Amino acid sequence: MNMDELILIGIARKVRGNKGDLKIESMSDFPERFEGLLDVFVRKPNTTDAVKMRLEKSEFVKNYAVMKLKGVDSYDDAAAYLGSEILVPESDRVSPPEGTYFVDSLIGMKVVSAAGEKLGTVENVLSNLKQSILLISSVDGKEINIPFVNAFVKKVDETSQEITIELIDGLIEDTVGKREIVR
Repeated sequence: MNMDELILIGIARKVRGNKGDLKIESMSDFPERFEGLLDVFVRKPNTTDAVKMRLEKSEFVKNYAVMKLKGVDSYDDAAAYLGSEILVPESDRVSPPEGTYFVDSLIGMKVVSAAGEKLGTVENVLSNLKQSILLISSVDGKEINIPFVNAFVKKVDETSQEITIELIDGLIEDTVGKREIVR
């Protein structure tokens, strides 16, 4: 399977016990996705390819996942997988709740105003504890930063790959090209 078709769901961080179990740090907002997995792709550190592996066990315990890879039956066997990425096919991605989006699904979307004016393309999404910010490359090459909140984002259409925002006076002018360093 092509690496472009895989998504990261976890990283093997510790060995659990002496029978080959791995503690997996979840990279998913959906811990339940680890329950009952049958197969995963594993990419060891400093390699470019992922190998499909069968699971004997996969569960979510407290704040981490526990996985047992078939054929990995000892502490030393499991230790060889520390730092490995745990991936699944994109087709197995969990659907987010309504009104929420994966960052990679927003990147590349066209951005238009509610009046239909083409504003640019989402280049990245920055997240902090309060809100996410769409980093938009405008049609004239400038960077526009728009908070990803209902007050500004009126519609996200994944089918047409378009985000409609409500412009208010000063929103774009106040965010274009501003960079500030706080010391």
